[in-house]
Amino acid sequence: MNTQNHNQLSCAKLSSSIFPASYNAKKAFFTILFSLYLALSLIRFMRSGFLITCIIMGLGLFALILLSTRIRREYIPIYVFAGFLATSFLVSSIFVSRTEGLPRIFLHIVSCTGIAMILLMGYVYSWGGYIVFYSFVVYFLMLMFTGVDANSALKITSWNGISMIMLVACISLYIILSMENKKIDLKPAFFTLVISIWGIGRSGIASSFVLFLGLLFVRVRGIRKKIYIVFICLFIAFLFRDNLIKFVTNSSFFGNAINRYEVTSRTDIRNSERVIIWTNYFNNLDIFRVIFGVNVRKDPWPEGEKLEYNYHNSFINLHLQTGFMALIVIALSIFSLFKFYRINKVFLFLFLTVILRWSTDLGIFFDSFDFIPYFFIFYYLTWIIQKKLCLPAPRLNRSRYNEKKPGRKGPP
Repeated sequence: MNTQNHNQLSCAKLSSSIFPASYNAKKAFFTILFSLYLALSLIRFMRSGFLITCIIMGLGLFALILLSTRIRREYIPIYVFAGFLATSFLVSSIFVSRTEGLPRIFLHIVSCTGIAMILLMGYVYSWGGYIVFYSFVVYFLMLMFTGVDANSALKITSWNGISMIMLVACISLYIILSMENKKIDLKPAFFTLVISIWGIGRSGIASSFVLFLGLLFVRVRGIRKKIYIVFICLFIAFLFRDNLIKFVTNSSFFGNAINRYEVTSRTDIRNSERVIIWTNYFNNLDIFRVIFGVNVRKDPWPEGEKLEYNYHNSFINLHLQTGFMALIVIALSIFSLFKFYRINKVFLFLFLTVILRWSTDLGIFFDSFDFIPYFFIFYYLTWIIQKKLCLPAPRLNRSRYNEKKPGRKGPP
């Protein structure tokens, strides 16, 4: 094969892996809509603005209206879930006398439901996810190589926001790839891990590592190969342990993250800021608060005003705003993780990463990133209703890396 034919074949393979052979106008339209929503959501996280927020919510609302012109039976639980979530927030607000943010929360629930349904219906081409993801990769790499400090990389938040932005873009891309039944590309997870390490935040580094390692194990088929990979990595690390330790500790790239870890590790975990505010929250719970939530302005906690009543936990934040409905959301999240272990290993590690990352910071419930947890819960609910209705034409895609056992009925 000559050089020209080889180059043509390589370009054909690249085109077929990223760009579809034929376009569907409806899918292309929703791809642009989703990509615009995702890009603006991430930009808003870097540079807040009322106009950007309105456009974001408008895009999601517009998507939901278009997708709701014809409601299929398997999607009814989605509308029921969104309705209960909005209703529980309203009931909680009434009982705890919370008046701020009512329209905004309702619009975020509706908007993110629409965006999650775009993903669920498979109406996004992978090129949309790639464009958004690698745009932010290039942006952060430019900051990294030009010597910009991670703490000054974002305008309206600390370094913890860097890993959030990268994880949202990365997880969105992997959802699209999985729904299109395409090969899982490990490069996005690797870039996310590298940028998260540069971003210093411990939770971001840990969750990015879980994402990369989990997808690596999904890619490697067979338990023997996985054991071999782990053994070889440990063996190499043991042989070159002194050189690796010296390189990591002397490298400015890893140095900030290591220093951050060493400073926080000297503090007794029981006296850490997050543990103190979480303990205070659970110690003050009673039956009324479990059912209806909490108004943090009328139920202050030590140093709450100084920290702007930030509990640094999205699931606690969900509970104080919706009460008992938060327990249902948490239960659905746990059930879906167990189900994904059987039916979709890729979704297992994607959703696990979401839960780990946003258990130590705010960012979901209720904001523009909510479409990610909504998607996984919707996928789980839709899978259940399809099984119950015994629909002859399943609409949900399986990941090509799911390890289905012989003789067992698989999911759609």
